Amino acid sequence: MAVNFKTSIRMNKIIRNTLAGFMVITCGIAAVAQPTEQKILLTINNEPVTAGEFQGLYLKSTSIENAKPTREVLEDYLNLFINYKLKVKAAKDNGIDTTAAFKNEYQGYVEQLAQSYLIDNQVLNNLIEEAYNRMQYEVSASHILISIPENASPSDTLKCYQKAMEARSRILKGETFGSVAVAMSNDPSVSRNSGFLGYFTAFQMVYPFESAAYSTPVDSISMPVRTRFGYHIIKVHDKRPARGQVKVAHIMIRVPPNPSPQAAEDARLKILGIYQRLTAGADFAQLAKDESQDPSTSKSGGELPWIRPGQVIPEFEAVAFSLQHDGEISQPFQSSAGWHIVKRLAKKELGNREELIPEIRAMLMRDSRGMLPRTAFIENLKKEYSFKQDTSKLKLLIPLLDSSLYKGTWKSPNLKSNSTLISFNGNELKLSDFCNFIEQNQGLIGKHSIPAFLMNAYTEWVNLTLTSYEKSKLPDKYPEFAQLTREYYEGMLLFEISNREVWQKSSDSLGIANFYNEHQDSYKWGKRIHFAVYTLTDPKIKKAFVSGIEKRSKKGLSPLDYANRFNSPAKQVATVVEKSGDPTLPEVADYNSWPKKFSVRDTQNGEVVVVEVLDTTIGDVKPLTDCKGEVISDYQNSLEREWLEKLKKHYTVIVNRSVFDEISAWQNNNK
Repeated sequence: MAVNFKTSIRMNKIIRNTLAGFMVITCGIAAVAQPTEQKILLTINNEPVTAGEFQGLYLKSTSIENAKPTREVLEDYLNLFINYKLKVKAAKDNGIDTTAAFKNEYQGYVEQLAQSYLIDNQVLNNLIEEAYNRMQYEVSASHILISIPENASPSDTLKCYQKAMEARSRILKGETFGSVAVAMSNDPSVSRNSGFLGYFTAFQMVYPFESAAYSTPVDSISMPVRTRFGYHIIKVHDKRPARGQVKVAHIMIRVPPNPSPQAAEDARLKILGIYQRLTAGADFAQLAKDESQDPSTSKSGGELPWIRPGQVIPEFEAVAFSLQHDGEISQPFQSSAGWHIVKRLAKKELGNREELIPEIRAMLMRDSRGMLPRTAFIENLKKEYSFKQDTSKLKLLIPLLDSSLYKGTWKSPNLKSNSTLISFNGNELKLSDFCNFIEQNQGLIGKHSIPAFLMNAYTEWVNLTLTSYEKSKLPDKYPEFAQLTREYYEGMLLFEISNREVWQKSSDSLGIANFYNEHQDSYKWGKRIHFAVYTLTDPKIKKAFVSGIEKRSKKGLSPLDYANRFNSPAKQVATVVEKSGDPTLPEVADYNSWPKKFSVRDTQNGEVVVVEVLDTTIGDVKPLTDCKGEVISDYQNSLEREWLEKLKKHYTVIVNRSVFDEISAWQNNNK
């Protein structure tokens, strides 16, 4: 079975452990290409391993930048490298890399790694920087939406634009933004908010809207902004520094839409009653469970997820962020949903650059702007590979596409004229290739018209074709990509073969016990103190107990027998626990200074504790239960040594000493 993400961390540890100190060698060897890189350093059963693999994979660590390995150190590392390659060779010979699970796991890794090579990283970095800068501020804005009907014609789209410009003109001529919004906006919420959106920050609005809002000056009206929803007119009211995030709990009493005066008053009186109970000391979380009419939070004591500006209704946000201290409770306030009381639980600031960038990257991948680095990359590929297309040929397909696409039953036809549709870097793809793509992806047509689907499918086909071709070129274009994929491939092999030959065997309880029995002399304690701890619950017996304890052993009484002399069936006043441990244990740490072999102390709860040293020993054999982890580790090392001995007998390893001498000489010359 191949490894998954959860086991990949352990896999990496195994590689490092196999190579022992191998990975702390200087970056000096790897930093500058050596003339021996393509030469064969060694063969295992005639299978070559290059010097470049030895150098590039295992001598590149920068953890000790100025370290310079000696010839002897390099020899040791070569032996470790050979052990590593022997295990990998054994894994391949066992067919581990031929299983479907292994192939799927490895291919998934390669796909994931390839993604960072299949985007324009400069565009990505610019987007990250832009988002980071925007996240430092929050924008308060209102908008008017002129929606564009689905499958609108160009003339219909123009009419929508003109309507947006009409709305803008009315505002500039003196009408209030809110009144024009109510009259013209297609946003369903306009009737209750007159277009007001409150404060928001990066990633809380669609990207074109966000960009327009951040670029429009305060108290200004934007030009029409096109998003997937339609055209927007934006008025920016304010920009302020980011306020971070706040975590709150709330108690809510709902007020129905268009309530009667009595219903509205009942809700108000109920929230006031809850507030009075809170001020009298009632538990907020319990009241939220008992009284809150928000079913999504009441069971958790009213607790909400972390809130950023723009994520909740403005009146709720305003109160939540106004609370100054954790534990502070607001007065009752009303929102469009009802009455609320809010308790602040925690507050955190925006975070520094290092903390935010991983979060920004993740949000970019979920946002429409995440396509921009890929789009820019594809445009660069088109230039690099002299991409040519003849989109006029697409009209030949329109008569061949019909309503069967919506049913998912369309079949690629036999074309009378199978013309070249695209060409790049010596490759030609024809109309039939595109038809095959349509057949495999016709389920994506959705509600689109056939012409719209055709153009969308063509764009995606071109993009996938170019990126798939580029992906096949990555190992040749980027040596580090080839190296990383090889490292992971061999790491997976090493993980699975080690699991079979060492870890699974070392988890066998009988094998562990046998190994322990054969090597008991390796598992001994140092100096040990064996002692008894007596607890007397009746201080009245203290004198008699202490005076008789010195005679206990002479009379042949065990500590338990001695303690029981002071107990009766009706009452137990003395208990004892026997212990063994290091002399540094707190109970016996100062035993050398005791006048006798025991100490006596009174506790604060009125009990008496007597500690008696029974014996001191050196070199006791540890019970397996006390050293099982150590035994398993040694057992694993033993199994691995035996395994390596078998591998070295099974495989023929030949080292090209002249190449190794070149590596050593090069290193000496570059100190």
